[in-house]
Amino acid sequence: MKKFILSLVSGSAIGIILSFLFMDYQKTGYEIHDQAGIAKRTVKDMDFEFVFNASLLILGFTVIIYLIWTYIEKKKDDTFYNEFNKK
Repeated sequence: MKKFILSLVSGSAIGIILSFLFMDYQKTGYEIHDQAGIAKRTVKDMDFEFVFNASLLILGFTVIIYLIWTYIEKKKDDTFYNEFNKK
């Protein structure tokens, strides 16, 4: 459980940082003038393409970190058992 949570946190951190550095976040919005007695109203939208791509990046890094961590732990266990059986 600890390995999964730490992989998720570190994958999220790396994914968020890289998505803001390398992907272009487009702030979208528009203004409505003179509607329903309101002089000016601003409507803000989210860039769903950016959010989707960032979430895929986060998921990918989480899986990669988890798999690498599992591989390293398995290698450590294998070397420990091999050294233990040598003696």
